[in-house]
Amino acid sequence: MKRYRQKDSRRWERWKIISLALVMVCGAVGLLSRAYYLQVVRHDFFYAKSLQQSRRAVEIRPERGEILDSRGNKLAVSLESESVYVQPHRIVSKKKAARKLARILPYSSRQIYRKLASKKSFQWLARDVLPSQAEKIKRLHLRGVGFVKESRRFYPNRELAGQLLGFVGVDSEGLEGIEHYYDRYLRGKKNIVFLERDARRGILDPGDIGSVEGTKGGTVVLTLDRAIQHAVEQELGRAVISSRAKRGLAVVMDVEDGAILAMSQYPFFNPNSFTSSKPSVWRNRAVVDMIEPGSTFKVFTVAAALEKGVITPDTRLDCEQGKYRVGNRIIHDTHKHGMLSVGEIVKLSSNIGCSKIAARLGKRDFYQFLRRCGFGSPTGIDFPGEKQGKLRDWRRWRDVDLSNVSFGQGVGVTPVQLMMAYAAFANGGYLVKPYLVKQVLNENGWKVYEHHAFSERRRAFSPRVSRQIMAMLEEVVDDDGTAPKARIPGYWVAGKTGTSQKYDPRQKRYSRKNYLASFIGFIPGPENRGKLLVYVMLDEPRTSIYGGMVAAPAFSRIGQRLLAYLNVEPSSRVMLAAGTKDKGGTGSRSRVKIVDHSVSAPIPTAAKKKDALAARADVMPDFSGRSVRDVLAYFGTLPGSLSIRGSGKIMKQKPLPGQRIVAGTGMEFVLQAEN
Repeated sequence: MKRYRQKDSRRWERWKIISLALVMVCGAVGLLSRAYYLQVVRHDFFYAKSLQQSRRAVEIRPERGEILDSRGNKLAVSLESESVYVQPHRIVSKKKAARKLARILPYSSRQIYRKLASKKSFQWLARDVLPSQAEKIKRLHLRGVGFVKESRRFYPNRELAGQLLGFVGVDSEGLEGIEHYYDRYLRGKKNIVFLERDARRGILDPGDIGSVEGTKGGTVVLTLDRAIQHAVEQELGRAVISSRAKRGLAVVMDVEDGAILAMSQYPFFNPNSFTSSKPSVWRNRAVVDMIEPGSTFKVFTVAAALEKGVITPDTRLDCEQGKYRVGNRIIHDTHKHGMLSVGEIVKLSSNIGCSKIAARLGKRDFYQFLRRCGFGSPTGIDFPGEKQGKLRDWRRWRDVDLSNVSFGQGVGVTPVQLMMAYAAFANGGYLVKPYLVKQVLNENGWKVYEHHAFSERRRAFSPRVSRQIMAMLEEVVDDDGTAPKARIPGYWVAGKTGTSQKYDPRQKRYSRKNYLASFIGFIPGPENRGKLLVYVMLDEPRTSIYGGMVAAPAFSRIGQRLLAYLNVEPSSRVMLAAGTKDKGGTGSRSRVKIVDHSVSAPIPTAAKKKDALAARADVMPDFSGRSVRDVLAYFGTLPGSLSIRGSGKIMKQKPLPGQRIVAGTGMEFVLQAEN
């Protein structure tokens, strides 16, 4: 019996040992399996988790792509800069540090102290500090203050095209203008810098211990020409100041493909320091503001009636001696007129004549024609915030509404919308979408976007109507038209004045003292382009409310500078010499006749020309060996009549060099071709 008990006891002890061994083996297997799972299967997850806990990822702005003009000139670039950050937990004497930093940075010691007292482990103190500021901060040797190299946006031409280019925010994100619209191409891919943390989640080492490289943004190439933009801005500023206007804008567009060569607004602003200007100054009013076009709209009334066939250019209408009742409203003309032809109605800008033409046409046909011309719809220009304009449905028009729209009241358009429609008169009747960007290149120089202008053309009206309207617009700049001041000596010009009352929302009626004065017109383009369309608008001018008096002269000066820059030869047609009078001083037009001409050498640059022809304004320079274009560019507005014979370079001139020039002095030049 005792033997059996001893045997059972040994057996039991053996099972206990085996069981314990099995438990230990299973435990070991479980631990090894878990270790394998954690170390191998979930390695990437836990490694990333450990990096997240031991490092702080800081996004660094990438190098933003450049913005260039059509000739490759840089309008917006990115420069290397330094930004200052702080690790608040490492700064011992925060108040003392705040006082020292406030002497260098454009912040008060209180503002800086708030950042130094933050509970965050990483805090930006200042972005894009000046090199001199960075050097001074480094010399302080403050513990917990570090630097990160970034890129900042810089506009080398300062105010040039400020409203068009826009600007970027502190994180290099496009906020306005082209910078905003093409931000996805320009911004690039962000750099990420990793900073090491300690057990209390503070940053140990101010230096970066690893980074993920970003990519540079693409390059945006505009249709803008920097030289043209500069000339337009100079003349626009001069016009606004001389007319004592509130503001102004000017745009230059190629009528064939819709390319915008210049888009300027006054007052200007510098996107390098955009916060110093009011947000209202940032607005690109040529695209985002809606205006009542006034008399510049009358040509569309005439064009619609010509297209429908209810009038011809020779149709005569009674303009009622300046007063005409439509419904319960009396329509007025600036001057009293009796019977006028359709061409004379455009030339003299008769409200009554346009009202009668619209009545013949009818509401529905007039509305549908305006819609075909693009009014009431956005143009699709590549710029943010474009307005679509305002054109109410014809079913809601009363007779007085039809009359108002016929001369540009009660309808809202944007300047680029008006220009798109006007361009159709010069290109055979096609609407071409205006555009600002030719192409976008990636960081390797490959095209990732290119504008195709002619694929988006659509017909608005017939070539016949476009020719008829252009003939009428040529007469507007005659001496007895509304815009003789728009003429450019020696060159063909056509256009239309506009004078529109501004609506006063407070008084809920049209203002009696605030007007928009405008001129929109065509000048010849270079051989490889079609005609150029120039629009000038002055808001609330005080010296005169009429577009022919304040906007037309600015158009003429802009046109002269463009023609000289683009090497456009004077026309062989009989043209008008601006600002001249006959012997009786009555202001009848003086003609410039180019008997013959040939293509001469390119015009010298403005700087060379200024040096070569430097002289007193009342003394005749020596033009020997120069071209007619040099004469026109030098004088701008001629003092008297101009006679040119022959072709090539100037060989003889009258008055002779050094002789005095007075108002009314006639000039004669004999040209001879070079051997």
